[in-house]
Amino acid sequence: MTIQVASIRWAAAQEALREAVGRVTTLLRSDLDPNVPAVGEWTLAEVAMHLSQAWVVVPGLARADLSRAYEVLPALEGIAGENFIRDVWDLGGVTKLGVSSDPERNLRTLADRIEGRAGEFFAEQAGCSADEPRPWLVEGLVVPRSVLTAHLLHETLIHGSDIARAARRPWPIDPSHAALVFGGFLVEALRVLDPRAMVDQKRAKGVRAVYDIRLRGADSFVFDFDDGELRIDPPGGGRVDCHLSADPVALMMVALGRRSQWTAIAKGQLVAWGRKPWLGPRLRRMIRNP
Repeated sequence: MTIQVASIRWAAAQEALREAVGRVTTLLRSDLDPNVPAVGEWTLAEVAMHLSQAWVVVPGLARADLSRAYEVLPALEGIAGENFIRDVWDLGGVTKLGVSSDPERNLRTLADRIEGRAGEFFAEQAGCSADEPRPWLVEGLVVPRSVLTAHLLHETLIHGSDIARAARRPWPIDPSHAALVFGGFLVEALRVLDPRAMVDQKRAKGVRAVYDIRLRGADSFVFDFDDGELRIDPPGGGRVDCHLSADPVALMMVALGRRSQWTAIAKGQLVAWGRKPWLGPRLRRMIRNP
């Protein structure tokens, strides 16, 4: 990707993120029940707290200063160097600990926190380069600065959706914004993690399959599975076993465990074809979520 294209996409991600922040803070300031169940064991207010903490950690990585995160979780200070956690599979426990460590559950207060931290983040990005290397969550991993913006877009869109669903409020997602999350964050995370880190080793054992994933109206990606390893290759390179045409919003929600792939398939939002189209439904089952 050229520097110019990367900068254009980063600008688009920042604009999408500004919009998402405005939407989620407006939602949190409306008349919501903070105690309604939302995701797993978390209430709506606990999801909002987690989102407010994501707006501490990721901007801290962008500025290479995690001191604010360590005020909430002092036991983590220094264990992963410039990064936040040692292993991606520590993330679930750390996020739960973070939410339980801060008792604030007032939704307007949390909206103010998110809005204030977002304002700081956008100001700090001014004049920076999209491809400047920055530390990411996991020890030893480095990503372009633009990936951190896409990471925050992911957090804000998906948890905004969690909050809206719990409150029975609408939360439409622009397909171009979902495509920025999928390509700009989820795929980039898979690129830098160990090839086996996110793969279900039992379900992917012995599987050798190449997927051509085409986001409608956006980019294409090649996922190459080889006996428990997953690599992301440039599109158009060689053999493809299964082509997948995907609505970006549906694929993002399926990938993040917020929607059944079977519902998306039934609606034509995920369509597989090629030499081995039956591999299509296996893709989601071979990738784990932290």
